[in-house]
Amino acid sequence: MAEKAEKKPDAAGGAAGADRKDHGKDKEAPAAAHGGGGGGFLTKMPVLLGGVMIIEAVVLFAGFKFLGGAPRTAAGAELALQTTGDGKSDGKDDAKSTDDKSTVEIQVVDFRAPNKLSGRTFLYDVSIFLVAKAEYQDKIKETISSRDALIKDRIRTIIAQSDPDKLGGGSEPGLETLRRQVKYQLDEIVGDGMVDEVLVPRCIPFRTDY
Repeated sequence: MAEKAEKKPDAAGGAAGADRKDHGKDKEAPAAAHGGGGGGFLTKMPVLLGGVMIIEAVVLFAGFKFLGGAPRTAAGAELALQTTGDGKSDGKDDAKSTDDKSTVEIQVVDFRAPNKLSGRTFLYDVSIFLVAKAEYQDKIKETISSRDALIKDRIRTIIAQSDPDKLGGGSEPGLETLRRQVKYQLDEIVGDGMVDEVLVPRCIPFRTDY
């Protein structure tokens, strides 16, 4: 009986020891789990840092491209390319600009005028044109038509008082004096600043006293 009593405490003690061992394992298990979690987090840290650096690089690149790479549109080009509703240029501004810069030639007289300064009578067959801006064309033609007699009288007087040597192209092949005097008279009649230049394509003398 004594031996049986001794075995029971041993058995009880063995159970208690087993409980203590199991309890120790239970304590070690959370610690191990905690340590394993810390190791996994540290392992993921480089990956997370790399991802953050990539995102920062993309944001910086997009910012620089937005600030410095945006195309700039010239204000002059926008004004010149005025478009209609269908997206095509109407061409009105281009046509107006061309008209403002273009010039026209308008015939002033085509007649014969006498000159007797040399002692002999010469009849000069004269054709005179003026050069003006296209915008003045209608007004100049109207003035020439309405004051045709006055213009011819002034030009006839200029030819009658001119040196035959200058009219014939001897001393002035370009007929500079005749051009200058005719332009002065046209400025007085047509309007100052409207005539840009005077052209004399024909000025041929014919003797009449053979």
